[in-house]
Amino acid sequence: MKNKKYITIPILAVLLLGVFAVGLAVNPTITNSVGDEISYGSMVCKQVTRADGTIEPKECEHNVLYDTGKEAIEDYLMEGTGGGDAFDWIELGDANLVIGDPSAGKAEDYTAHAADGLSTAAGTTGTNAASGNWTIYHEFTSTGDAQVTNVSRLQNGAGVDLAGNKFTLVTLQTGDKLNVTWDVWVV
Repeated sequence: MKNKKYITIPILAVLLLGVFAVGLAVNPTITNSVGDEISYGSMVCKQVTRADGTIEPKECEHNVLYDTGKEAIEDYLMEGTGGGDAFDWIELGDANLVIGDPSAGKAEDYTAHAADGLSTAAGTTGTNAASGNWTIYHEFTSTGDAQVTNVSRLQNGAGVDLAGNKFTLVTLQTGDKLNVTWDVWVV
């Protein structure tokens, strides 16, 4: 009876250490909680047709987006090069008139603030990090009381929307300031 106790303890200790070691070895996948972020997808296919008319099977592979390509996308979106207006205007939605979360199809009911210091404004380009990362920000100052907002859109000067975001409801009184910063990156 006494020997069984001495055998059981080491077995339990080994099992406990094994479970602990497996727990440390597992590398949890970190996921981005933001949906529909800017990303890049592309594929290159090649197919050979020989002089005798035989056709070799098509081969398709994903490609690598170079840092220079990320910068080109950034230039297109941030500076408007090649595409017209830059996406550097920040708009605030009137929370009294916004129903639903932003969606890729812009299915939410949405009305932008058009007065009281919260109208659409040109943002200031902040950080311009390497490889397709940039920041645009604007500080709004409310000129009216009880102004509520919880949605922002990033758009170009022609009013074409690039992206939308819902944040915690803010009620602004006269003189209150709200800084909205968009960090955008190409992955």
